[in-house]
Amino acid sequence: MAEQSPAAAAWSSGGSSSVRPRAAAYTIGYAMLPNKHDTFIQPSFIDLAAEHGIRLVAVDASRPLLEQGPFDLVVHKLYGQPWRAQLEAFSALHPDVPIIDPPAAIERILDRFTMLDVVSGLDSVAVPRQVIVHDAGALLQLAADDGDDADLGDLRFPLIAKPVEVDGSAASHNLCLVYRREGLRGLRAPLVLQEFVNHGGVLFKVYVVGDHATCVTRSSLPDVPQDRLQDLAADAAVPFANISLLAPTTAVGDESAKVPPPQEFVDKVARELRRAVGLHLINFDLIRTRDSQGDAKYLVLDINYCPGYSKMPGFEPVLTEFFLEMLRSRPVLERPAPGNGSAASAGLGVDEARKAEAEPTSVIPEPRQVQA
Repeated sequence: MAEQSPAAAAWSSGGSSSVRPRAAAYTIGYAMLPNKHDTFIQPSFIDLAAEHGIRLVAVDASRPLLEQGPFDLVVHKLYGQPWRAQLEAFSALHPDVPIIDPPAAIERILDRFTMLDVVSGLDSVAVPRQVIVHDAGALLQLAADDGDDADLGDLRFPLIAKPVEVDGSAASHNLCLVYRREGLRGLRAPLVLQEFVNHGGVLFKVYVVGDHATCVTRSSLPDVPQDRLQDLAADAAVPFANISLLAPTTAVGDESAKVPPPQEFVDKVARELRRAVGLHLINFDLIRTRDSQGDAKYLVLDINYCPGYSKMPGFEPVLTEFFLEMLRSRPVLERPAPGNGSAASAGLGVDEARKAEAEPTSVIPEPRQVQA
């Protein structure tokens, strides 16, 4: 294991280290949901960023953003109108500071029904058929024994029932596999009913950081045989955890199904999708099915903003290089050095950073290319 830099050591020890972080060329403020902090900001990432002149600072969302910093870039995964107003006020006074990413663009993919609208404009991928159920009355009508199949459009069971909102809460990950109409009873609206498509029990999670895309193979739900849908003795619906978190297996399914898509294809889809949603940091879930001729067909199931990059192999150099590219492309302005008690100490949490004595920001040569 590589030796930690002073910045990483201070962070990992909760700020108890007496070693002061070295001067940095750039200061990045990050604001994350408490339960998402460790999936993004890790000692290994702080260590590598510090080596390339980047100081990572925890933003205290309970305080005005304008009172913190100064920042050269802000990256965030927080929701709600108060936080959005903070970012808008900050950008009005500091238009040269990139915000990763724009709240308006993020909000577009916080709704599971509208998040996939952009895929319709792409020719290389599609989406499963789906409908939205707006209220409890509509859901009861669908669940009735004499329910009209026309209400489901072209959808056929099994269906995946998903909460409409994607807000990072545990409730937003309460997905359920519905095998027959009876299984719709007890679900809560509003929700999205998405047709489950057999895909060999394999899901491809694609992490996107700017122009870089990494495809990771994950286990998914196994294919559903037709006789399972007709088994009235079996459960009509089964809840399941977020399928993207399941560990890959090798004992079930066709091994050829686990072969990832060609990298050229992954890059193309990632580039088109990122531009369509207007975001730099996303991931999306991709499955592969076969048409009647046996040709591969890819479907996008979900798009997520600023995912847990710690699950992406080699995420540290990729994120570091991305931030450097964003920082180098912005206008270089003279900024006052942070004073005592500022939250600009590299890699420190909010409380610890306030106690640290920050060094003046100094100009150093452009950092070298990031190496893994």
